[in-house]
Amino acid sequence: MGAKGKAEANGLVELIVEKWDGGKNTIVYVTEEVNRQLQEKGCHVTFSRESIRRVIKSHEEEIADTKKAVDAAKAMAEVLKDNPGTEIAEATIMHISSLIAKDIRSIDSLEFDDPEKLVNSAARMADSQLKLSQYRTKAVKALDKAKEQLKAELMREIQSDPELLQRLCAIIDEANVE
Repeated sequence: MGAKGKAEANGLVELIVEKWDGGKNTIVYVTEEVNRQLQEKGCHVTFSRESIRRVIKSHEEEIADTKKAVDAAKAMAEVLKDNPGTEIAEATIMHISSLIAKDIRSIDSLEFDDPEKLVNSAARMADSQLKLSQYRTKAVKALDKAKEQLKAELMREIQSDPELLQRLCAIIDEANVE
C-alpha cells in the first residue's frame, strides 16, 4: 500500500469533498476554504489547488456513487411512502445488499481495512432478508386464517340467505394486505 496523501493523513478528504459539493464550487474556492479551516485549527499545513484537484479526482467515483445512493434512496422513499413497513424494509435491505455486492465485486485486491466487517455486513443483510421473508409468510398465513374464521362466522350467522353469504365470502377472498 502506498503512502497516504497529505489530505488523507490530515483527515481532510471529507472536508474537501464537502466543499467541492459535486462540482458546484470551484477548485480555488475549495482550496481557500480548506486552508482557512486549517489555519483556524492552528495547523501549519496548506494545500495547493493542484493537491485539492488530485483529491477530488481520486475520490470522484466515490462522490458520484454517494450521490447516486442518495438519489436512489430518495426515489425509493417516494415510491414506497404508502407501503407497509415490511415492504419498505425489504426494499431497503435489497438495495443495501446490492451495494455491498457491488463493493465486493469491485475489490481489486485484498488490501482493504477490514474484510471481516464487509463479510459480516453481507451476512447480516442476508439474515435480515430471511427474517423479513418469514414475517411476511406469517402475516399471509394469519390473514388467510382470519379470512377462514370470518367466513365460518358468516356461515353460522347468515344461513337463511345463501346468495348474500356467497357475495360476502367472495369479498373476503379478494381482500389483500397492501
